[in-house]
Order: sequence, then structure tokens, then C-alpha cells
Amino acid sequence: MNEPNILGQFQLEHRTIQVSGDGRTSGTVWLERLHPDPPMALGCVVELDTPTPRLRLYRAEWSPDLRDEAKERTIAVWRNSQ
Repeated sequence: MNEPNILGQFQLEHRTIQVSGDGRTSGTVWLERLHPDPPMALGCVVELDTPTPRLRLYRAEWSPDLRDEAKERTIAVWRNSQ
């Protein structure tokens, strides 16, 4: 299995979230919480190459505002990696 291509990370409240992807200019990036321990896969942002990317979380029960902020910060990391 290939190691993920780490695109960057950001702080969201008390969390450190890492963004990884396959290095392509479109598609999907994956989110993982690095801190606080234990590290945990959070989900992904899909359809980055469209006007309406979507955040898909596995378990996180975040408010709509927090979800929007996570999505926007993830998109910014993805754009900066291009």
C-alpha cells in the first residue's frame, strides 16, 4: 500500500487535522485528526473539482458552522498544494 501524499494540516478548535490526497488536481482528499490522541480518520472532501465540494465525515458530530469551516480550510490546503 502506498503512503498518503500529505498536502498540509490546519487547526480546528483543539484539533490538528491533516489533509492527504493522491496528488492529482481533482477528486478527493482525506482528513485525519492527529491531535488530540489517538489519531483518527475523520472522513474526506469529495468533488474538489466542482463548484460544490462536499464534506463527508465518518463519525464526527460537528455543528454546521464547524463543518463549513473544516470544509473551507481543507479546500484551501488542497488549493495551496496544487
